[in-house]
Amino acid sequence: MVLCHKSTNQYDYSFPIVSYSWLNRYPNPYAKHVISVDTLDSSVDEHGKLHITKLIRKSGSIPSWAKPFLSITDSWIVEKAVIDPATQTMETYTRNLDHTGVIRIEEFNNYFFDDKDEKTYVKSSVKFTSAFRQYYGFSIKDKIENWSHSKFTENIKKSRQGLLLVMQNFQTRRLKNNV
Repeated sequence: MVLCHKSTNQYDYSFPIVSYSWLNRYPNPYAKHVISVDTLDSSVDEHGKLHITKLIRKSGSIPSWAKPFLSITDSWIVEKAVIDPATQTMETYTRNLDHTGVIRIEEFNNYFFDDKDEKTYVKSSVKFTSAFRQYYGFSIKDKIENWSHSKFTENIKKSRQGLLLVMQNFQTRRLKNNV
């Protein structure tokens, strides 16, 4: 069984502020686990869409029962984004590059701006897949997926708080410079 997590959220900010803040969300006090962020590639296509790929190194803690499978707690994450300023949409895809034999986590986000209420919305979908079923039995697979799902549910709140803080700081700087 593959576990999924779906959610929606809204930000009371314009799309340019949300997309800029998303690209610049690290460092922030809610993301102390992020060790480094490197931009691997960025380009603008013929339609004016920005394509960006980043490599992120994160640290984390693992439960004692998982230590035989995950001896290293750091993880490498690839993050891809396509930002379309014309339609005020952003699609992001994030997944872990290592530990994929134990757990693969894929996150898909779709950001879009609503002109009517002047808010930016995001629809998120995360898929947790463990390969352990074929090797170690159904219960280990479920335990890994359930733990990853519950940990993600906890961390999404911090992630959103961090992004919101970056938006607030950007808006404050912007207003200060315009006055």
